[in-house]
Amino acid sequence: MTDLMGIHLWIAAVSSLLLLLASAFISGSEIAFFSLDPQDRQTLEEAEDQPSKLVLQLLNSPDTERGARQLLATILVLNNTVNILIILLSTVLMQHWLTALPPLVGTILHVFGVTFLIVLFGEVLPKVYANRNPLTLARRMARTLSWSKGILRPVWQPLNAMATWLAPRADAAPELSVEDLEHAVNVTDSEERSEEENRILSGIVNFGSKDVKQIMRPRTDVTSFAHDLAWPELKSAMAESGFSRVPIYEDGLDNIKGILYAKDLLAHRNAETFDWNSLLRPPFFVPENRMIDDLLRDFQAMKVHLAVVVDEYGGTSGIITLEDVIEEIVGDISDEFDDEDVLYSRIDERTVVFQGKTALVDAYRILDIDGSAFEAAKGESDTLGGFVVEQLARLPKPGESLMFEGIQLVAEAADRRRVLQVKVTLAADNEATPPPGPPSQKRRPDGLGTWALILAAALTLGTGCRDAEPVPRPPGYFRIALHDTTFRQVELPCPMTVGVSRAAVLEPIRDFAPDSCWFNLAYPQYKARIHCTYAGGVNLAPVVEDAFKLAYEHEIKADAIEVRRRDYEAGGTAITWRIAGNAASPLQFLSTNGSDQFLRGALYFEVRPNGDSLQPVVARLDADIEYLMANLTWQ
Repeated sequence: MTDLMGIHLWIAAVSSLLLLLASAFISGSEIAFFSLDPQDRQTLEEAEDQPSKLVLQLLNSPDTERGARQLLATILVLNNTVNILIILLSTVLMQHWLTALPPLVGTILHVFGVTFLIVLFGEVLPKVYANRNPLTLARRMARTLSWSKGILRPVWQPLNAMATWLAPRADAAPELSVEDLEHAVNVTDSEERSEEENRILSGIVNFGSKDVKQIMRPRTDVTSFAHDLAWPELKSAMAESGFSRVPIYEDGLDNIKGILYAKDLLAHRNAETFDWNSLLRPPFFVPENRMIDDLLRDFQAMKVHLAVVVDEYGGTSGIITLEDVIEEIVGDISDEFDDEDVLYSRIDERTVVFQGKTALVDAYRILDIDGSAFEAAKGESDTLGGFVVEQLARLPKPGESLMFEGIQLVAEAADRRRVLQVKVTLAADNEATPPPGPPSQKRRPDGLGTWALILAAALTLGTGCRDAEPVPRPPGYFRIALHDTTFRQVELPCPMTVGVSRAAVLEPIRDFAPDSCWFNLAYPQYKARIHCTYAGGVNLAPVVEDAFKLAYEHEIKADAIEVRRRDYEAGGTAITWRIAGNAASPLQFLSTNGSDQFLRGALYFEVRPNGDSLQPVVARLDADIEYLMANLTWQ
């Protein structure tokens, strides 16, 4: 009898181990089946073996939703049944094998020992393996689970029906906030997804949170025509505008009469006279607070591409097009007729100069910042210049700055009505960063520079005996010794005295007039001239605005534009624009006496500009200009 009992115990022990192994496979199959990605499913569909077909049948039969629910119910019932059998058998074994131990110790060993074995070998390790090899384990368990699903149907079917009855009905899909969607995009980010895909996904997430006012073209930038414009003038103006749709107004932009389509004019382009107002189409008006996802549906329903944005008083705030809405998802859309409109210039990694009309949402993207603090603090403003005015509660003076959340905002240029240029400087990181410099200059460790010189010398010695192939110089390239730093005072044919370099030749090009004069500072050895203009008795505000506008006309070919401004205690201001790249004028300046006199100038070369080769010369002439402005004597 004792031998028979011993055999039964060994059978129970072996059965426990086999059941633990079965629990491992069943528990792992839960992860294996429900972690199959679309690529794995495609692999199963392309395979022709029976296990792959069974995997798809378990997941999709009778349909995708019910098939997955029935499979999960089968796995849970089977896994819990196996675990209960393991616990029962282990209880029998412990009662016979741990009789010599105290009851409390035996109970603790039994509970914690069995729990440890089931959790480690029946749950954790199988699921780790299944997560790494889902296809392999799913194929291995497909036949077993298919049989189990049929055998255990009387058990799992009523349980599944009860769970469906107890679960709350979801008549509508749960609403997700923008934060939830953004979190989901960040969590599911992977290296396989390109930066462009990530940007489009982010655009889709934020699409529903923007209103029309944030992305519209303001009325100051809207091209529109009066309804009483003569036919020949209209044809010419329409061609010069480059737009396919233009608003037509009567008695001001606040009264839009209709929208004129360029394609409607083609049939009448050869007519000498024509009543073109008959071609106007009804305008589509939208309020400023209309969400752009709703506007997109309006565009689709009404089959129009342009809407006039109106404020709460019915006045025209601007216009918005279908292209503006789509660009919020896919990014900028440009065709061969679009003019490059660069709204910012990056000076260094932390400093960017924007035009005042730059939308705040565009500034966030360019600066790579969250922007939630700006959105919380802003009121009605949607542009960077408007935000500065809103924070100061007044129009700032040129050069006036403010700090917001560690970010410095400087009104580089402003007139009586708006802020024209804003320089944004981000807060420095915790780590030390090198001081800003031209984009082409990078700091290197001294040791690296020494080894670079040694390597260059070695290469020179090694190749000195061979005839080198002639290398053509790029346009505008020349090598020349720079002039020294001696200066002289020069009385100009206008009420001022300046300090200029002895290497410069004064070239008056027009005699002194009562309020203005023009002259050149020529540098023959560089084939360069600094064209200078003086005027007195003028209003300086439009002069400063025009100087900024002239400098930023070079943005298309410029790599960066650095603006430096200094206000003197005795009165007056000095502003320098350093334009890096192949712009026509790499250096411009403006100096004022603070009341009604100014001297401005721009550096030009007689050769085709090449930023790299001219950089040393530009830097040397920059020093001359700095000396000139610092030693100006106004009369």
